[in-house]
Amino acid sequence: MTKQADLIAYLFDGQTHLLSGELYQWMEESARFTSFVETYRDKIRKKIRVISEAESALDLRGELEVAYRLLSDRRLAVAYEPYASTKGRGPDFAVTYRVNLVFNVEVARMRAEEGDFNGQNLLRKEERFLRILLYKLGQMQSGMRNLLVIHMQRELVRLIDVNRLMQGIKTRVEGKDPAFYAVSRYTSPAAFYKDFLRLSGILVWSTEPQLWVNKQARPALAMEVLRLVSALASSDMGKGE
Repeated sequence: MTKQADLIAYLFDGQTHLLSGELYQWMEESARFTSFVETYRDKIRKKIRVISEAESALDLRGELEVAYRLLSDRRLAVAYEPYASTKGRGPDFAVTYRVNLVFNVEVARMRAEEGDFNGQNLLRKEERFLRILLYKLGQMQSGMRNLLVIHMQRELVRLIDVNRLMQGIKTRVEGKDPAFYAVSRYTSPAAFYKDFLRLSGILVWSTEPQLWVNKQARPALAMEVLRLVSALASSDMGKGE
């Protein structure tokens, strides 16, 4: 058996799985991704074992696809859940660009719902986006560059304007909109901005990606890096969405 086949057998206990075929394909196409899976095989296997339904499998697929695509560029090195040994929630990946620039990547997925693609209930879609953002802000690390990646189906991406949405969120925060604070754990603009200023940007991950850059973030993440990751999201290597 090849190394890739051995890893698939280990990860999935020799059983057919929704993720096994694509994961095998990615390893066949990328020696660097194969090394990544080999390094973190116990972590990945544990995640696979607790999957109870298809949507959870697709959430994990989203994480692993980001790693696969990041590793397709040799300027990037990827560590999986580097803060797992510390108490509290941390980002999915620490990524090193050209040896000395380190940034974090947290991955989320906006699950499709019935009626998503008929243009109706836009407000509901935007509220789901907001809830993802609010949940993930708590994982942004202080003093670090932090990028939030949100997987979305292409049809859904076309309905949501992330730049407009983020400006609207800031307006709600600063205007002390009761509806905003009712769905968040924040109690004031100051509390919100403590986490928000750690967020370097949001990349909607799709074949038609959207990139929003937080110009208030400190430290900032270089546009060169943000554009590189955005380009990897839209590349046609493997399966891309």
